[in-house]
Amino acid sequence: MPDLPLRAGGLGVELAGRRIIDGVSIRAEHCQTIALVGPNGAGKTTLLRALAGLIASTGELHVADHDPRLVSAETAARSRAYCAQKPTCAWDYRVGDLGEIVGDSESFATWLAELGLEGFADRRLTELSGGEQKAAHLAMTFAALAEPYGGVLLLDEPAAALDLSRREAVRRAIRSFAQAGAACVVATHDLGFARDCDQVIVLAEGRMVASGRPADVLTPEVIASVWGEGSSPAA
Repeated sequence: MPDLPLRAGGLGVELAGRRIIDGVSIRAEHCQTIALVGPNGAGKTTLLRALAGLIASTGELHVADHDPRLVSAETAARSRAYCAQKPTCAWDYRVGDLGEIVGDSESFATWLAELGLEGFADRRLTELSGGEQKAAHLAMTFAALAEPYGGVLLLDEPAAALDLSRREAVRRAIRSFAQAGAACVVATHDLGFARDCDQVIVLAEGRMVASGRPADVLTPEVIASVWGEGSSPAA
């Protein structure tokens, strides 16, 4: 197993001629949860997609024991799992089909139950509410990381659209993956959640402006400089 599940150095992303991510470096250890925070447009989603190897980027990138940009999607998926803020499917699958796609229907069913979707296997995704669809895709993501130790969990606003009970279930899931040895990187607007993480990275205009322990990073001065005077971004 690698010394660090996730290591990125000087990561850069350009989209449509614009520099979206500019020289971001991250080191995520086993059993560590990192919160990515920042205002809308800071680059959190783009950074997560770059870490997952889903978009072109420059700089150093290692996830588990490989660079996800240089290996097949199947190989990359063995050691990292990614869930978008608003997951979509090209086909109107039954919920149970997602477990077959990920290749572990039993684990998927367990996560469905954990996220309050037990008994939903025969329902179509279009028959679910937005929050239920998000929960189904999160269950798929969690089931995909069959071996947490040394793996990387990348989640973009995982609590968005979820009710309170499912938000807490997602928090428990993140904690359990971290305790099992995964590195979890979570983009979030919830500074309350971020304060419970091991590390916080603050992004603004695609650049890292602060990084460290929550108490050292989420200070009134940093919040005011990034979100503006009088801001209270914690929801």
